[in-house]
Amino acid sequence: MAIRDHVRMDVLIGKAAELQGVETELAELDRRLKQDPGADAVAPAHPVAGHCPACGAGHLPGAAYCSQCAYALTKG
Repeated sequence: MAIRDHVRMDVLIGKAAELQGVETELAELDRRLKQDPGADAVAPAHPVAGHCPACGAGHLPGAAYCSQCAYALTKG
C-alpha cells in the first residue's frame, strides 16, 4: 500500500471500503446477539444515512466510502 513516501490511493480506498463493510457486518451481528426476542427481526442495525450514487448501496452516517464499490462519498 505504501512504498517509502508514496501511497497508492486505489489500494487505500479499497481497504477502507472493505473495513466499512466489515464494520457494518459486525454491527449487525452485535445487534442480533443483543436482540430482544420480541423485537422486529427486520429492523436495521443502524439508520441508513443515504445511498451511494454509483451503485445504490446504503451507507451509515459518516461513511467516507461505499462499502460495496469503494466510491468516495465525501469530497476531499
